[in-house]
Amino acid sequence: MHRFAYAYQFLLIGSIGAVFVFLSDIREQYGLPDWGIGLVASVGFLTTLPATFIVSPLADRGYTGPLIIGGAILAVAGNLLFGFGDTLWHFVVSRGLLGAAIGMGGIAVKKAVIGNETDGAGKKLGALLSASVAGFILGPPLASQLERFGFATVFIVLAVACVAVTIPLLGWAWNSPVATSKTTVASVLRLIEQPGLRGAVLGYTMLFGAIGIFDSVVDIYLDDLGASNRQVGLILLIIGAPLVVLPSPAGSFVERSNARKIFPLAMVAAAISVSGYGLFPTLIGFTIAGILHSSVEAVSFTSCQVLTVRETGASQAAAGQALLEAAGAVIAGTTAFLGPVVYELYGPRVLFPGWGLFILVGSIFVRRLIDQNPEPELAPAEPVIV
Repeated sequence: MHRFAYAYQFLLIGSIGAVFVFLSDIREQYGLPDWGIGLVASVGFLTTLPATFIVSPLADRGYTGPLIIGGAILAVAGNLLFGFGDTLWHFVVSRGLLGAAIGMGGIAVKKAVIGNETDGAGKKLGALLSASVAGFILGPPLASQLERFGFATVFIVLAVACVAVTIPLLGWAWNSPVATSKTTVASVLRLIEQPGLRGAVLGYTMLFGAIGIFDSVVDIYLDDLGASNRQVGLILLIIGAPLVVLPSPAGSFVERSNARKIFPLAMVAAAISVSGYGLFPTLIGFTIAGILHSSVEAVSFTSCQVLTVRETGASQAAAGQALLEAAGAVIAGTTAFLGPVVYELYGPRVLFPGWGLFILVGSIFVRRLIDQNPEPELAPAEPVIV
């Protein structure tokens, strides 16, 4: 039944991807201001962050089934409101609902697939990452194809698909044994007192910072390198492909090995590949650096998630993953805002190697934090069926 969990994650992220395709269209059709389009694009981060923190204690208390329903309801409402909206605030609220759906449904699904033990978590979390990336990559082209049947049709189909996937998913999620704990929002924040978890969060923010820079600058950079719109789409598809197929086997590899050792090394490799974007300013150089970067991300993100699960145990898995996602959202939003400014002032040869150096230095601190305490011995969790 895990396949429905991955389909659910795909649809949540795919709905966000579909929204981005039509931002310029709704701006022209409804005469929306540029600041309004920026608000529509960014408000999802604002709602994902609080939703993640509010939901994670409930997920760790075992309420994965109700939370998955809640995420589906938010996704359906967000899709339909965007499809039938005609004012700026319709689109803003719609994007906010979709962001909250990811915060609620995404954390609940992670908790459900981890279940009552940490063994196998790497492969499962890696598969969820693959589903997320596939949704983000395939959401826009799917939406573009469906648009020929009408703008609203795109979002009706997504809403119906969410319902169709959620119904069979619930039968599994509601009855699967999950390890529970009496987690609160305050206790989620207190987890950061663990040195190993601090290292995981620090590393995750640096890796996500590179994603924020990439997302905000890539179109400008490739245009400056002479790429057409078709070439940009093709390059992004090629770069994203490794993140669709590699995370699950990478998660299995990390679990068989040692996430504590692999994660800092993966950060070093990420630093090198991120620097490559600026050091080789050609379309071929950018593409090669991108393939290396996404391949490394498959290992770095899964090793960070496995490390976090090992630190929290299955009973507080949702809380640990919430810390990662919240920190990643904050830093990605920040670097996405600052990236174009630095690019305009100093160019790609400073921007990308500069962040690569930041990741490299950060990997040293991450390793020291992880080594401050031995890997916790996790007692088998008592399964609780909710």
